[in-house]
Amino acid sequence: MSRASGALLDPRNGPAFDLPPPRAPEQRYVIASLPRTGSTLLCRALWDTGRVGAPKEYLNPMQLRDWSVRFDGPAARLRYGLIRGPLLALVGHGWSAYRRDAHLSRVRARRSGPEGHFGLKLHFHHFQRFYGGRVESLGPARWILLTRADPVAQAVSWARAQQTGAWASTQRADLPPVYSRRRIQRALDRIHAFEAGWRQALQAAGVSPLHLTYEQLDADLTAACRRVLGHLGFRDADAIDIPAPTLVRQADGISADWIRRFRSG
Repeated sequence: MSRASGALLDPRNGPAFDLPPPRAPEQRYVIASLPRTGSTLLCRALWDTGRVGAPKEYLNPMQLRDWSVRFDGPAARLRYGLIRGPLLALVGHGWSAYRRDAHLSRVRARRSGPEGHFGLKLHFHHFQRFYGGRVESLGPARWILLTRADPVAQAVSWARAQQTGAWASTQRADLPPVYSRRRIQRALDRIHAFEAGWRQALQAAGVSPLHLTYEQLDADLTAACRRVLGHLGFRDADAIDIPAPTLVRQADGISADWIRRFRSG
């Protein structure tokens, strides 16, 4: 393991997870997501097919930090190497469009599928930060919109993850979950605003995305993945193997109790 690889916060940003160079020009697809909609589950499942590259949230500040540590030399490792926790949100502020595109270019060279497919997951606030809320700024792309039919459950999940630091089933909580109606309401308000923002931006650009929900992923991940593959132009989508997911649902009795408490007022 290289020195840079050992300093990564997400091991999947390391060279061990790089893919062979694509054999065809780029075919970009964007997963327009909201927090706690199963976007990581969907991206991991698509990655595991071996057909559409390694879709990931490559403009998330933690990802920017890791790829800068990996490629930008000793100065970047010194500058970003000790950044953890809330300070990560500062990474990427002030980046120019040139620097954004240079970052994505080196990612794309290592994370595209054999036929050129490169997947970028974007939460709405990152879309606003790096593209000014303009769909056209991303260039030609196929779009998948991912939402959740139960926004209260989504807000509870988001508020809990923010508090504990456990964003996936593979991560351990840093703090125990403590119910906060104010935190949940703040998350719910942002969910409504972000979803409306995505819909307005896509409509303004004349884009008709494939729309999936968390509930559809939860009910039948294989079917959802095959719908995405069909949307991306794979005629053999129904025959592509979808490996069993390695991530599991995080919802439990605590989440159910918080949902009941919030809805009861």
